[in-house]
Amino acid sequence: MKCTSSLGREGHNEDHDAAVFVGVQDSRQNELSRCGEERELLSMRQLPPPQDLEWLESLFKLYSKRVRAFAIRRVGPDAADDVVSEVFGIAWKRRPNVPEPALPWLLRTAHHVVSHERRGLARRLNLRDAIAGALPDTPKAGADASSRVLADSVLSELSSTDAEILRLTAWEGLTPREIAVVLDLSDAATRTRLKRARQRAQQLLNDSDPAPRLAVVTPHLQGEPS
Repeated sequence: MKCTSSLGREGHNEDHDAAVFVGVQDSRQNELSRCGEERELLSMRQLPPPQDLEWLESLFKLYSKRVRAFAIRRVGPDAADDVVSEVFGIAWKRRPNVPEPALPWLLRTAHHVVSHERRGLARRLNLRDAIAGALPDTPKAGADASSRVLADSVLSELSSTDAEILRLTAWEGLTPREIAVVLDLSDAATRTRLKRARQRAQQLLNDSDPAPRLAVVTPHLQGEPS
């Protein structure tokens, strides 16, 4: 099999994207994940020893875009750079303990950093929304807000862990084993929760008026930052 990936490409068909999100494309995703793991392992073999500053530079080159994308989808672009900086600062301090491949470990660290960042972000967003509330909405702003409300409505009806499992699957393209590392769960628990979360998400997408709901929600579930 030729290792090619369609993750992150533009112009996805919305129905296909939704199918990926709820797990219809499990086998395809597993094949892509295996290919990604092979490429990652080849890259990691070229990393210098972790005592060397060049190791950090190589690690940053390999994974900073993935970590930043992870952060953008959770705290927005303004705070994402701070998250990336802190994650790789932690990696340098704990370099003897950073495993290979490092991506699940880095995303697990980012997950913890984001949890702290969100507290401060919530206060800033409350102030921003209070100011924005005094201004007339533009059509684009209204559409974006509606899209995010609908996307959030799907995930908000799941437990925080199940919602994060779906984000890690659909947005980050992680395997259940990698998700288990990020969230500190067992492989079996991760697979069970992933199956349950996908079933629940499918039910939510099928509720009420599914076509417009799906069209609006899909881009945000796929992690397209606005």
